[in-house]
Amino acid sequence: MELINYILQVLIPVAVSIFAIMDPPAAIPTLVSYINSVKRSEEEIDKITSEIVKKAVIVIFILLTLFSLAGEYVLKLFSIDIVSLRIAGGVLLMAVAIDMLITGHKPEQVYAGDYAVVPIATPLIVGPGTMSTLIVYSRLYGSLTTLLGAYIALIATYPLLRYSPKLFKYLGSSTLQGLGKFMSLIIASIAVSLILAGLRDLGLLK
Repeated sequence: MELINYILQVLIPVAVSIFAIMDPPAAIPTLVSYINSVKRSEEEIDKITSEIVKKAVIVIFILLTLFSLAGEYVLKLFSIDIVSLRIAGGVLLMAVAIDMLITGHKPEQVYAGDYAVVPIATPLIVGPGTMSTLIVYSRLYGSLTTLLGAYIALIATYPLLRYSPKLFKYLGSSTLQGLGKFMSLIIASIAVSLILAGLRDLGLLK
């Protein structure tokens, strides 16, 4: 029973939050643009997509693991307390969410023609917002929970990237932008909750 409560009340919300901040739909147009620039046949498109996504996933896996496990030590190294971290993390996430709502893409977005693997993995998927969230969550929920949540988010991200040409073809850029807007609302909600929690810890709110 405790395990079920942990999964439903802690692990899944953490995974959903990390997935929203990673926002893989925002990376699809860049990935598809690169693939279209080098495509020759349907078979080659699938092969190129597979190779790019595999490399990107490896980089994402390493980054998620690093920031989930090392986050606590980073905070101790710089003597950062949880209250400051909550407020600073909330402000940063709110800035990301506002930029996404106004411009329609993540602020760290890069455009077609750049190197495909590194921009997809970082900074598009694992950017400043994702990194700061992992650090905050590792302190709030523990490294293990944060790591498991990040891995679940990565598992959900993989098929979106792997089949991105087909998704882009059938859904179109407008639908993907709509998903991005929805993700930005989730990020904004997370940001508000972090800021309010920090203000409560300071005694400024009840």
